[in-house]
Amino acid sequence: MQTRILRMSAAGAVVALAIAVGTMAFAASDHESCSTKSTDVTSFNNDGTQATCDAATGAPNSAKAKASNVGDAQSIGEDGGKADSSASGGNAFAEGENAGSATAEQSGTGTAQATANGGKATAKAMGGSSSADATASAGGKGTATARNGGGSSAEGDNGGKATATSSGDGSDASAFAENSGKAKAKATGAAEAGAIAEASCKANATANADGSEAGAACTQHGSSVSAEATKGSRALGSDTSAPVCTPMNGGIAKVKSPMGNCG
Repeated sequence: MQTRILRMSAAGAVVALAIAVGTMAFAASDHESCSTKSTDVTSFNNDGTQATCDAATGAPNSAKAKASNVGDAQSIGEDGGKADSSASGGNAFAEGENAGSATAEQSGTGTAQATANGGKATAKAMGGSSSADATASAGGKGTATARNGGGSSAEGDNGGKATATSSGDGSDASAFAENSGKAKAKATGAAEAGAIAEASCKANATANADGSEAGAACTQHGSSVSAEATKGSRALGSDTSAPVCTPMNGGIAKVKSPMGNCG
């Protein structure tokens, strides 16, 4: 588009600029932002920093985005949805639809993505190449936070609440909750933690240090399952099968569940 503008006559350039007002903004700084309720707006810098806000479908909606340090932030609000994204050095994407609310925040070189379809999704990727992905639907809540190169994913559906937190290169946390269940997963120091709640129950998994693995899952109403592993240990628990605890390197492997405890 810029090349074509340079080749236009002065009068033609003025006309083109007038048409673009309200839908696109150019700026010289490395901080771009946009906000809209019923139109599509893009603000970008020649170094690649860009903020995009889309809210033209099913307005009124709310879409806000801000970007810096060659970051790319995009927000989409549809059918009464609300989206807010912030990127510094990487990518942030937020989409809220059907009255859903999505927030994506990123710093470093990684990616934060939040998608809410009638629920609330929050994704934060802070530092290094961290990656956070949060989704929510039908009144659910998904919160994913990744720091210092970690990865996290959280999905809350049908009133479920899922929270995943990771910190450190190689750490991976994932949580899934539905049908009013609550799932929490936390991984630090290149460990892996996963929690699943498929009914009105609670699942909590915590893993710390290289190679540690913790998994907790529940499918029965009112049950509670927790698993903890450290120093390369392994702990797996559910409300439908016997627990597994494998301590390593003097670490902890602990499970508490309706099917028994270990560790």
